[in-house]
Amino acid sequence: MSGIPSIGSTPVTRDTATVSPTTPAEANVAPDEATRTLLAAADVATSEFRYSEAISFIERAIRMTPRAAALWTRLSAAHLADGNVAGAEQYARKAIALAGNDPVQVQQAWLQLAAVRAAQGHTSEAESIRRAYRSVPG
Repeated sequence: MSGIPSIGSTPVTRDTATVSPTTPAEANVAPDEATRTLLAAADVATSEFRYSEAISFIERAIRMTPRAAALWTRLSAAHLADGNVAGAEQYARKAIALAGNDPVQVQQAWLQLAAVRAAQGHTSEAESIRRAYRSVPG
């Protein structure tokens, strides 16, 4: 691995990180009350190390807003905490794909992928991603 982050075999840099030409409509929408309630419940479950329950809450939130990159990033983090590294990578990559042109969502998704790659033992790649996405432009 060359240390350059990629999706599949396509190298990705900060300038080419967006997968879609426009930001998905739901990526920037504030969560509704039901979603906020589910995420609060996921936070409580996570703080009590009940990761499977947290994952269930986040998955329910995703069913309501399936194109919200932040929810997929949270799902990745919950799977990583639960020890499901393969699932964590899959969901981090989904978040990257949905982040569109929102620099905060792009950053959060890539930094989550960096955490996953570090957990997989790919520390050089993880550090490369962290360096590229440490600060949000703008």
